[in-house]
Amino acid sequence: MIRFDNVTKLYGRDTIALEKINLDIEDGEFVFLVGQSGSGKSTMIRLLLKEMEPTAGAIHVRGQKLAAISRRKIPKHRRNIGCVFQDYKLLPNKTVAENVAYAMEVTGARRRQIRMKVPQILDLVGLTQKTDKYPHELSGGEQQRVSIARAFVGQPRILIADEPTGNLDPETSVGIMQLLHRINRIGTTVIVATHDREMVDVMRKRVVALDGGRIVRDMVKGAYSDEV
Repeated sequence: MIRFDNVTKLYGRDTIALEKINLDIEDGEFVFLVGQSGSGKSTMIRLLLKEMEPTAGAIHVRGQKLAAISRRKIPKHRRNIGCVFQDYKLLPNKTVAENVAYAMEVTGARRRQIRMKVPQILDLVGLTQKTDKYPHELSGGEQQRVSIARAFVGQPRILIADEPTGNLDPETSVGIMQLLHRINRIGTTVIVATHDREMVDVMRKRVVALDGGRIVRDMVKGAYSDEV
């Protein structure tokens, strides 16, 4: 599904963000990217979204080399990757249902399809009773569930979550991770970049640890550990 082939990314002439990254993520995997701030997690995500280009090496997503994707086809590439962020990025003047529907509207989905799909995805994330609420009327965990619903409503093959529990309490964080696990069980490849040691240790999924732009550990059913 995803391949980093000897990828290096420099900022400026000599600031190394990533150095000789080799990584394969299979279709349907759940992978944690862990490491301190500046370790390279966010750079990997930005490269996958083609927000920037690698300095050296190649990245493949779903069998396609990202360097071969033209500028006008980048939006199509990004529609296959759902993104969830720490700060939710919800539209404050739209209801829960409207926030989720908007993600379909911008891709040209038909109204009938939107009317059918939005209730289904809100049921999946446990927000059926919050359809007409606005973001400011929701808890942080509920807002993050809306963010996940919006990212997943188009059924992307890949879902990337960048610090999805960063603003949440431990109990709420567990619920968000369980939801991401449920989405992964449907068949979606899930990548979670996080500092949340407890969640990583509880989930026991594949852990790819970064330090100084290099992969220092790659373990199936791993833990964050104090070494990272």
